Amino acid sequence: MSAEPVPTSAVSQAYEQAVTTILCDCGCPPQSVKACACGHAGEMRTALAAEARSGKSGDAIVAGYVARYGEKILVSPPAKGFNLVAWTGPAVGILGATIVIAAMIRRWRRVSSAVPPVPPEAPDEADLVRLRRQVEDLR
Repeated sequence: MSAEPVPTSAVSQAYEQAVTTILCDCGCPPQSVKACACGHAGEMRTALAAEARSGKSGDAIVAGYVARYGEKILVSPPAKGFNLVAWTGPAVGILGATIVIAAMIRRWRRVSSAVPPVPPEAPDEADLVRLRRQVEDLR
């Protein structure tokens, strides 16, 4: 490490990058260390500030946490490998559902316009006689 003091802007930049990129692993709903209000997040903020003051860059701090805890410690997964499913999956799903729904509507319209409505048949004399008997039986 260099003996030169780290400029305050570099320290605050490294700290800000770390607290907004790393998830608090306290068990609360997933939030960045910056957004979480639990006591564990306060401890993590203190540790991240100490690392930033020691001269580490934001990328180095985040990389250290990823090496220790895995990619699950990140607020958003990196867009590479299998993680691309998290980024592209919702868009592909919505696009696929839109295509399926549009195809179904088009098919329903085609089927409904292809079949002419069938007019009701006029009852013949046998049907009228049977209907009169049923009405008489009901009285």
